[in-house]
Amino acid sequence: MSSGVGIDRTRRIALVILALLLVTTGSYIRTRTLDESDSVDWLVLVQLGLAMAGGFLGILLMRRGSPGGFGAKLLVIYIFGVFASGAFTLYRTVVFGYWILLAGTVALCMGLVSSSLTESSLREVENLILGTLSFMLLKDALLDAFWFAPQIERMDELGIEMYRYGMGSTSSNSMGLAAAIAFWMSFDVVPERNRSRYWKIFWRGLFAAIVWLTRARFALAGLLGGGIMRWSLSHWHERATRSYRLLVAIPCFAAALSVLTIMGWLWNVPVVTAAFALVNRGESYSTIMSVTGRTDIWPYALQRVFDGLRSIIFGHGYSTSKFVLNESNWSASFFAYHAHNTFLEVLLSTGLLGLLPFLAIITYSLQWVFRFSEVVKSFSLGFTLRAITVLCVILSSTMTESELAMKTGPAVVVFLFYMLSLDREAAFSPTTPLR
Repeated sequence: MSSGVGIDRTRRIALVILALLLVTTGSYIRTRTLDESDSVDWLVLVQLGLAMAGGFLGILLMRRGSPGGFGAKLLVIYIFGVFASGAFTLYRTVVFGYWILLAGTVALCMGLVSSSLTESSLREVENLILGTLSFMLLKDALLDAFWFAPQIERMDELGIEMYRYGMGSTSSNSMGLAAAIAFWMSFDVVPERNRSRYWKIFWRGLFAAIVWLTRARFALAGLLGGGIMRWSLSHWHERATRSYRLLVAIPCFAAALSVLTIMGWLWNVPVVTAAFALVNRGESYSTIMSVTGRTDIWPYALQRVFDGLRSIIFGHGYSTSKFVLNESNWSASFFAYHAHNTFLEVLLSTGLLGLLPFLAIITYSLQWVFRFSEVVKSFSLGFTLRAITVLCVILSSTMTESELAMKTGPAVVVFLFYMLSLDREAAFSPTTPLR
């Protein structure tokens, strides 16, 4: 009895720590210049303190409950690879600081998931994450609308052609990704009461508006891809409508829609061309074909990967790409904060010691999709569909962004939660009712 009370108290404190980690690492709190980006200030100390406290609580929860499954073991190997990347780097202090932040967050998520004895316990963690993301997005959207955006008259002198939400607060792509994640986390499969339904409509409308205002193309693609996945899998799950015709109809519909959109663009249909111009942010053809300058970064990143055997095995150091990619890089026309590709970022930063377990982690997380008919027997349909749609959004960013491979933030926390939840499949009853 006392052990159960102790676990409940520890879980409550751990949930508070998780919420504070999300806020301090993923929302606007203070502004720092580029020269100050590798220095330690009060917020960095708070983040490190929260990570260490969260890691300690996570270990306590794992010792009192389940030690974790295959996903947790893969994460331990990856954490070792990240730590090893600091052995030969010139930025050892930076690597160690980011490693503490990552390791503490991983241990905290492992403890919260492994101590969840039922799906309702997992839902507590999920609802906390969604509530915290909602608060963060509302706060940052208001800051952008009433504080940063009114400074739009200074955009010409700053060389900015179009203001995107997030440019003043955190970053447009990170804000768009968080909004797309929150959008799909807010869905369920059971009818909602009127009051709850109206609130959900409000928040989903806000999340969708933020995605649109950030002009984050991968976030828009994640919303579209998540919608297709959710609709097809939910209908496939219903025995009465299960049909192989659905497998043919969905890709055919998507292909037809794509063809019609392209034809409308080529024929200069006003609505289609206006939508293209908004999504493309008014950029030129050459800029779009270079993936907004990312092709200037990728060749140099690969060149730095092959600096020598040491860089291939250990990398240049976790979260140090903003230093490595700007050393004698004369081909880039802008400052590169990261490699703008998740897998290239992992290889550049942590070498093969980090890339191999990272690929295994990504593959393991895809079990939500590949083993859908089996996983849904242990988890409710609603939870399974949320995991799949959120992973669709996060993985849609991997080709052009590095959210999962950089400093810990909301995308990392949400990915860890759903990936580690797979470890609870065997422990949960296959007769869990829909939620």
